Amino acid sequence: MAAYHILRQVAEQAAWVAGVYVLGKAATLNADVGDVMIPNVVHNEHSGNTYWLDNCFAAGDVQPNLVYGSALDNQRAVAVRGTFLQNRDYLDMYYQGRYTIVEMEAGPYLDACYEIAQPGRYPIGESVNMARLQLRPGHRPLRIRYALHAGSHARGARAQLPRDGFDLRVGYRGG
Repeated sequence: MAAYHILRQVAEQAAWVAGVYVLGKAATLNADVGDVMIPNVVHNEHSGNTYWLDNCFAAGDVQPNLVYGSALDNQRAVAVRGTFLQNRDYLDMYYQGRYTIVEMEAGPYLDACYEIAQPGRYPIGESVNMARLQLRPGHRPLRIRYALHAGSHARGARAQLPRDGFDLRVGYRGG
Protein backbone atom coordinates (compact mmCIF):
# COMPACT_ATOMS: atom_id res chain seq x y z
CA MET A 1 0.00 0.00 0.00
CA ALA A 2 3.03 2.28 0.21
CA ALA A 3 2.89 2.62 -3.60
CA TYR A 4 -0.65 3.99 -3.34
CA HIS A 5 0.20 6.45 -0.56
CA ILE A 6 3.38 7.76 -2.19
CA LEU A 7 1.71 8.35 -5.55
CA ARG A 8 -1.27 10.04 -3.85
CA GLN A 9 1.00 12.37 -1.85
CA VAL A 10 2.98 13.35 -4.95
CA ALA A 11 -0.18 13.90 -7.00
CA GLU A 12 -1.69 16.12 -4.30
CA GLN A 13 1.33 18.44 -4.49
CA ALA A 14 1.54 18.49 -8.29
CA ALA A 15 -0.17 21.03 -10.51
CA TRP A 16 -0.72 18.25 -13.07
CA VAL A 17 0.24 14.66 -13.74
CA ALA A 18 0.77 13.79 -17.40
CA GLY A 19 1.57 10.14 -16.85
CA VAL A 20 2.77 7.43 -14.51
CA TYR A 21 5.60 5.19 -15.70
CA VAL A 22 6.42 2.10 -13.65
CA LEU A 23 9.32 -0.27 -14.25
CA GLY A 24 10.05 -3.04 -11.83
CA LYS A 25 10.59 -6.69 -11.08
CA ALA A 26 7.99 -9.40 -10.62
CA ALA A 27 7.53 -13.13 -10.67
CA THR A 28 6.27 -14.84 -13.78
CA LEU A 29 3.79 -17.68 -13.99
CA ASN A 30 4.69 -18.72 -17.54
CA ALA A 31 7.71 -16.83 -18.91
CA ASP A 32 11.43 -17.26 -18.33
CA VAL A 33 13.50 -15.39 -15.77
CA GLY A 34 14.87 -12.34 -17.56
CA ASP A 35 11.86 -11.75 -19.80
CA VAL A 36 10.12 -8.35 -19.77
CA MET A 37 6.36 -8.61 -19.30
CA ILE A 38 4.03 -5.76 -20.24
CA PRO A 39 0.50 -6.08 -18.84
CA ASN A 40 -2.69 -4.55 -20.15
CA VAL A 41 -4.82 -6.11 -17.40
CA VAL A 42 -4.09 -5.87 -13.67
CA HIS A 43 -6.23 -7.46 -10.97
CA ASN A 44 -5.67 -5.84 -7.58
CA GLU A 45 -6.30 -8.10 -4.57
CA HIS A 46 -6.26 -5.04 -2.29
CA SER A 47 -9.30 -3.32 -3.83
CA GLY A 48 -10.76 -6.22 -5.80
CA ASN A 49 -10.60 -4.05 -8.93
CA THR A 50 -9.53 -5.30 -12.33
CA TYR A 51 -7.92 -2.52 -14.34
CA TRP A 52 -7.86 -2.59 -18.14
CA LEU A 53 -5.25 -0.22 -19.49
CA ASP A 54 -3.88 0.95 -22.78
CA ASN A 55 -0.25 0.41 -21.80
CA CYS A 56 2.02 2.87 -23.59
CA PHE A 57 4.80 0.26 -23.66
CA ALA A 58 4.80 -2.47 -26.27
CA ALA A 59 7.11 -5.44 -26.83
CA GLY A 60 8.59 -3.67 -29.86
CA ASP A 61 9.73 -0.78 -27.63
CA VAL A 62 11.69 -3.08 -25.35
CA GLN A 63 12.88 -6.05 -27.44
CA PRO A 64 15.64 -4.17 -29.36
CA ASN A 65 17.28 -3.31 -26.02
CA LEU A 66 17.34 -6.86 -24.64
CA VAL A 67 20.49 -8.94 -24.83
CA TYR A 68 18.82 -11.97 -23.19
CA GLY A 69 15.15 -12.80 -22.83
CA SER A 70 12.03 -11.74 -24.64
CA ALA A 71 9.54 -8.91 -24.34
CA LEU A 72 5.96 -10.08 -23.89
CA ASP A 73 3.07 -7.63 -24.13
CA ASN A 74 -0.68 -8.09 -23.59
CA GLN A 75 0.02 -9.88 -20.30
CA ARG A 76 -2.30 -10.19 -17.29
CA ALA A 77 -0.94 -9.28 -13.85
CA VAL A 78 -2.24 -9.88 -10.35
CA ALA A 79 -1.16 -7.52 -7.57
CA VAL A 80 -1.09 -9.67 -4.44
CA ARG A 81 -1.26 -8.50 -0.83
CA GLY A 82 2.09 -10.00 0.08
CA THR A 83 4.56 -12.41 -1.43
CA PHE A 84 4.81 -14.58 1.67
CA LEU A 85 1.06 -15.24 1.59
CA GLN A 86 1.30 -17.21 -1.66
CA ASN A 87 1.45 -20.98 -2.04
CA ARG A 88 1.46 -23.27 -5.05
CA ASP A 89 -2.32 -23.91 -5.02
CA TYR A 90 -3.04 -20.19 -4.78
CA LEU A 91 -0.69 -19.38 -7.65
CA ASP A 92 -2.16 -22.22 -9.72
CA MET A 93 -5.59 -20.59 -9.33
CA TYR A 94 -4.27 -17.43 -11.00
CA TYR A 95 -2.36 -19.44 -13.61
CA GLN A 96 -5.59 -21.26 -14.53
CA GLY A 97 -7.26 -17.84 -14.76
CA ARG A 98 -4.67 -16.93 -17.44
CA TYR A 99 -2.71 -14.50 -15.30
CA THR A 100 0.97 -14.39 -16.20
CA ILE A 101 2.53 -11.98 -13.68
CA VAL A 102 2.51 -11.89 -9.87
CA GLU A 103 3.66 -8.68 -8.17
CA MET A 104 2.64 -6.29 -5.42
CA GLU A 105 2.52 -2.65 -6.58
CA ALA A 106 0.61 -2.35 -9.88
CA GLY A 107 -2.84 -2.50 -8.26
CA PRO A 108 -2.18 0.17 -5.63
CA TYR A 109 -0.53 2.40 -8.27
CA LEU A 110 -3.62 2.01 -10.46
CA ASP A 111 -5.93 2.78 -7.51
CA ALA A 112 -3.99 6.03 -7.07
CA CYS A 113 -4.09 6.74 -10.83
CA TYR A 114 -7.85 6.35 -10.74
CA GLU A 115 -8.05 8.99 -7.99
CA ILE A 116 -5.78 11.33 -9.97
CA ALA A 117 -8.15 11.15 -12.95
CA GLN A 118 -11.46 11.02 -11.03
CA PRO A 119 -12.42 12.91 -7.89
CA GLY A 120 -13.19 10.75 -4.88
CA ARG A 121 -12.10 7.33 -3.74
CA TYR A 122 -11.24 4.49 -6.11
CA PRO A 123 -14.00 1.88 -6.58
CA ILE A 124 -14.08 -1.53 -4.87
CA GLY A 125 -14.55 -4.80 -6.76
CA GLU A 126 -15.11 -3.31 -10.21
CA SER A 127 -13.70 -3.57 -13.72
CA VAL A 128 -12.17 -0.21 -14.58
CA ASN A 129 -11.21 0.87 -18.09
CA MET A 130 -8.24 3.18 -17.46
CA ALA A 131 -8.01 4.07 -21.17
CA ARG A 132 -11.22 6.11 -20.84
CA LEU A 133 -10.32 8.06 -17.70
CA GLN A 134 -9.44 11.66 -18.51
CA LEU A 135 -7.73 14.11 -16.19
CA ARG A 136 -10.20 16.83 -17.15
CA PRO A 137 -12.99 16.93 -19.75
CA GLY A 138 -11.48 17.49 -23.18
CA HIS A 139 -7.99 16.33 -22.17
CA ARG A 140 -6.31 13.15 -23.24
CA PRO A 141 -6.38 10.16 -20.89
CA LEU A 142 -3.71 9.74 -18.22
CA ARG A 143 -0.69 8.01 -19.80
CA ILE A 144 0.22 4.79 -18.02
CA ARG A 145 3.30 2.73 -18.76
CA TYR A 146 3.95 -0.44 -16.83
CA ALA A 147 6.62 -3.05 -17.55
CA LEU A 148 8.05 -5.78 -15.33
CA HIS A 149 11.28 -7.73 -15.47
CA ALA A 150 10.87 -11.38 -14.54
CA GLY A 151 13.04 -11.75 -11.45
CA SER A 152 11.86 -15.27 -10.63
CA HIS A 153 9.40 -17.96 -11.62
CA ALA A 154 6.52 -17.77 -9.12
CA ARG A 155 5.64 -21.43 -9.29
CA GLY A 156 9.24 -22.51 -8.70
CA ALA A 157 10.48 -23.95 -5.44
CA ARG A 158 12.27 -20.75 -4.35
CA ALA A 159 10.21 -17.92 -5.77
CA GLN A 160 11.04 -14.42 -4.63
CA LEU A 161 9.30 -11.20 -5.64
CA PRO A 162 11.64 -8.18 -5.49
CA ARG A 163 10.39 -4.63 -5.04
CA ASP A 164 9.20 -2.48 -7.97
CA GLY A 165 10.33 1.05 -8.65
CA PHE A 166 8.50 3.91 -10.28
CA ASP A 167 9.15 7.15 -12.09
CA LEU A 168 6.66 9.99 -11.86
CA ARG A 169 6.93 13.22 -13.80
CA VAL A 170 4.77 16.06 -12.58
CA GLY A 171 4.34 19.82 -12.80
CA TYR A 172 5.27 21.48 -9.51
CA ARG A 173 2.92 23.92 -7.77
CA GLY A 174 5.34 26.73 -7.04
CA GLY A 175 4.84 28.56 -3.82
